[in-house]
Amino acid sequence: MKFDPTRPRHWRLLLLQLVYTWLAILARPFAGRPFAGRPFAGSPLAGRPLAGRPFTNNSKKRLVLLYGHQFSGNLRALYREWEKQQHADLDIHFLTLDPEQGQRLQRMGVNVLRCDRFRDMMALTRASAIISDHGLHMMSPLLRFTSIAFIDVWHGIPFKGFLPDDFSLQHRYREVWVSSPHLKQLYVDKFEFPPDIVRDLGYARADRLFQGVVADSAFRQLNQIPPGNRIVLYAPTWQQDDHGRELFPFGVSQERFIQGLNEACLSRHATLVIRSHLNAQISSDSYDNVRYCSMRDFPDTEEILQDTNLLICDWSSIAFDYLALNRPAIFLDVQPPFRNGFSLGKEYRYGQVVTDMQSLTDAVEQTLASRDDYDAAYGDKHTAITASVYGKNTDGMAASRQLARLVEMIGA
Repeated sequence: MKFDPTRPRHWRLLLLQLVYTWLAILARPFAGRPFAGRPFAGSPLAGRPLAGRPFTNNSKKRLVLLYGHQFSGNLRALYREWEKQQHADLDIHFLTLDPEQGQRLQRMGVNVLRCDRFRDMMALTRASAIISDHGLHMMSPLLRFTSIAFIDVWHGIPFKGFLPDDFSLQHRYREVWVSSPHLKQLYVDKFEFPPDIVRDLGYARADRLFQGVVADSAFRQLNQIPPGNRIVLYAPTWQQDDHGRELFPFGVSQERFIQGLNEACLSRHATLVIRSHLNAQISSDSYDNVRYCSMRDFPDTEEILQDTNLLICDWSSIAFDYLALNRPAIFLDVQPPFRNGFSLGKEYRYGQVVTDMQSLTDAVEQTLASRDDYDAAYGDKHTAITASVYGKNTDGMAASRQLARLVEMIGA
């Protein structure tokens, strides 16, 4: 859930989170045993609603909480790795500020806790670690007043420029996990993190992309994409620091942009999928060959990327996830919406860069017609940038390394 200051309900949720956080801080010294929370994922009770059933307090497992806007990205990948390993001494739960998201995840069988429920927030009295991919909202007092180990995994390898002050919270974390030695150096030199807390373990969310896991048919079936059609994904970044920024480039209307891309896709037997950022909305104009999948409704970006044959983006961090697939990308040469410049600069656009609508549609048709031409023009650059952004962490084992490090940190 993204905080909306115009909605009183969001203020209420933040207030509850703050109150329950302080109550947990006060109660933490008296918590005698590790908190078990909901049953281990493999048990018969896993996935059952919490209502009417108290937390169990007799487990010796270490409790780890994952906290973010959505159950996605690096947090989701780490949770799934824990499920796969069935670690006997570790319990992992996703903590959410959004009650509706909590209900959805609970129905899916995910171990989920909600910030608006006192009983759930008392998990903080026994948590050994909290892993976040953005921030903590009103839970930041835990950093100062508890011994919880905080770990940051962030939510995207950035084009966007940041200042050290943007990471004042994460500077106080126990560790920060990044994708490569180059990114570690960026965090140390530009963002002023202490070098001893930054570890280049890889990017867990990219594991299945590097592994070459074949996409299942669920996304195609849900969106009724014709069998045999390739997928062209348009994924723009949101307005960032440029308020009023258009989500469609080159001064053309949404209708003209989508129509032009749609025609280019149709000519090469491809379906256009448009993905809007969590903070943005794109109206769903009706085209037979166009599908809309917002981040809000389809949080699992990697599932969509697995089935994507061509990516079109501007300055979105999705470009760096897509690197792992070694597939073609087209970049829109539009003004970057970043107040503080770049973290990774323009030179990290590893595919064709287009400057107008005609060159965009031509590039789509040409790239779909001949992958060999794309590889000949951009293959070496693609390889070099992958090496910079991921280093040696291209084995699809980042989540496993992170889980091992987590166990080492908290003694599970």
